Amino acid sequence: MLAPTVNSEPRLSVNHAAEFMCDVAMEIRDRSEVTWGPEQAVEIIGRSPCFVEVQRQIKKVAKYREPVLITGQSGVGKELIAKAIYLLSDRAGRPYVSVNCPQYREGNLTASELFGHRKGSFTGAIANHKGAFENADGGVIFLDEVADLHPSVQAMLLRTVATGEFQPVGSQEVQFADLRIVAATNRDLKNMVVEREFRNDLYFRLRYFLVSIPPLCLRGDDWRLIAEYLLIELRHRYDVAKRFSPSSLKLLETCSWPGNVRQLLSVVTMGYAMSDSDTIEPEDFACQLDQMEETPRVVSSLYERITVSGEDFWQAIHRPFMARDLNRSQVKALIKQGLITADGSYQQLLDLVNLPPSNYQKFMDFLRHHDLKP
Repeated sequence: MLAPTVNSEPRLSVNHAAEFMCDVAMEIRDRSEVTWGPEQAVEIIGRSPCFVEVQRQIKKVAKYREPVLITGQSGVGKELIAKAIYLLSDRAGRPYVSVNCPQYREGNLTASELFGHRKGSFTGAIANHKGAFENADGGVIFLDEVADLHPSVQAMLLRTVATGEFQPVGSQEVQFADLRIVAATNRDLKNMVVEREFRNDLYFRLRYFLVSIPPLCLRGDDWRLIAEYLLIELRHRYDVAKRFSPSSLKLLETCSWPGNVRQLLSVVTMGYAMSDSDTIEPEDFACQLDQMEETPRVVSSLYERITVSGEDFWQAIHRPFMARDLNRSQVKALIKQGLITADGSYQQLLDLVNLPPSNYQKFMDFLRHHDLKP
């Protein structure tokens, strides 16, 4: 969908770039170059009907000031859409501040990152600190993976979304920020509201405008446009022109792109780097495509460890998942496979993963909290 520009000079000519972009995308790129310079320009590539609709939506919502909620799978380019909304708005050129919400799990740390803190307000607060809202005053703040916000911070954020007011941690002083909030998530916030894992009032405050980004597999031949565009960018950077062979394109056409645009960019870059000629063959990027099969292999291995070796769920799954050695899609696939064996019963699944009945509520809470129910 989106392709961050490679740090390169000279850039594509306007005529050549127009082959890959519609009018909205050209405007975003032009404004991006003015705001951030050509090395950090935001490029939006795609002509599929569903993505053209996304471009139409961001053009419409950019001129308003209400919050925007961007949804979509990992790797579809949600932050680049947020930047596009910023660039098309009257706030372009003012601060743009991005916050990675999962990075801050503990309540005070998240509140400090967003709202700032005063010296001595908590352990480790050795000096006054400006938060993201204060730094973004006048511009746009982007809350990436907003579903992972600590519950206490959700309540604080609700006030800020509604009024623009906030209080640094440890301060009695109320401050005001004139900014626009753009949030993004790859999780089902609506379901999290039902499960009481995300505040209902905050959810509707954030989704004044909802922009849903389709996965790459539903965007027709957009993958080919993005791949060709990136090859041109790589040529400009390294002064070597390369192209995909017909057999390579045929192979890429069969891909379902579970990693979306992020995965496509890795495949193209690997193929370009590994090719010893001006033609990229399948073997030049085969290792990247093998990663598409990583989840089935990992799931099969984990399933065997539980059902054959007798390890329980907390040891084999929970511990590596919390350490980020397993990702959500892998664990969700394992749960799905287990439910098939257990005839859809979570009670029977509990026995399958070697947990006692007393662990049922803890097990279900874990699945709900981390969006692991298939």
